[in-house]
Amino acid sequence: MDLKQLRYFKAVISTGSMSGAARQCGVSQPAISQSIRELETQLDEQLVTRGRRGAVTTDAGRLLLQHAERLLAEEDHLLEQFAARGEYRTGSISFGIIPTLAPYLLPLLLKEFRNQYPAITIDVRETKTPDLVRLIAEGAMEFAILSDVTSEDQKRFSLKTKLMFSEPLVLAAPRQHPLALSEEDPNPSDLNTDELIHLSDGHCLGEQTLELCRLSKNQPRLQCDQLETALAMVGANLGYAVVPKLAIRGRERPDVHVRSFGQPSPSRKVFLLKKKNTKLSKPAEKLVRILGTDLIS
Repeated sequence: MDLKQLRYFKAVISTGSMSGAARQCGVSQPAISQSIRELETQLDEQLVTRGRRGAVTTDAGRLLLQHAERLLAEEDHLLEQFAARGEYRTGSISFGIIPTLAPYLLPLLLKEFRNQYPAITIDVRETKTPDLVRLIAEGAMEFAILSDVTSEDQKRFSLKTKLMFSEPLVLAAPRQHPLALSEEDPNPSDLNTDELIHLSDGHCLGEQTLELCRLSKNQPRLQCDQLETALAMVGANLGYAVVPKLAIRGRERPDVHVRSFGQPSPSRKVFLLKKKNTKLSKPAEKLVRILGTDLIS
C-alpha cells in the first residue's frame, strides 16, 4: 500500500466513479481500477461497491477512507513545510565561528540575510578551532567559519574546507611607538618579543602570529584570550599586536595606530568547514551563497 493508491481510492469516493477519479488524477481508468483491486487484495476486503449513484464504500472502505484522509493530509502538510523551507519562510541554521572573526564578520554576514529572511532562526556558536572541528564532526552544527584546520583533522573526521577569502594581517601599535611613526612599513622581523601582545593557546591567530614572527610558544611575554583585550592593551601602551584587518575596519581607536606590513604582506585564509558528503539545509545553502562560496555540494 502506498500514498498513490490511497489518493486514487479517495478520488473514486469523492467523484463517485472510476472514470471521474481517472480524470481528477490525470491517469487512465484502468490504472484506477487496478489500484483499487490491489488494495482489496492486500487488505482482503471489498472496499467499493457500485450503486445507482456510483461508487459507494463498504464498511471496510469507510475505515480505509478515514485513515487515507489523515495520511494524505499529513503528506500535504509535510510538502507545505518543505515548500516553506525552500522559500526560506521557515527553518533554522546552526553554525560556528572563531572568536577572532565573529564580532567583525558576523555583522557584515548576517545583516543582508536577516533583512531578506527574517523568519529563519540562526544559532551561532563562537569558540576556538579545536572545538569547532569537534562540533562539526559530531554533527552538532552544519558548518563553521575558521582560519585554520589541519589536514590530519580533515582526514580523521571526514571534513571538507572551502576558501572564502584571504584577510591581510596588520600591526596595531601605540600611536607614539617607533614602529607607528616610522616612514617605512614594518616587517615581522622588526617585532620585539618583549613588546608583542599575543593571543593564548587555541587561537589560530595566535599560532599564525608565532609562525609569522618565527617565535616559539614560550617566548611571548604578554598573552590574553580576546582580540579586543589585546587591542585595549595596545591602546594602553603595553605593547603591539598582529591583528586581522577586519578587527580594525572602520573602527578608529585614538590610542592605536594601524600599519600594513611591507611586501610580501602577510595574511590569513578564512575557510568554511563542513562534513564531507553532507548536504546543507536550504537556509544554510542560501546563507553560504551570500558568503560567495559554493560549499554546498
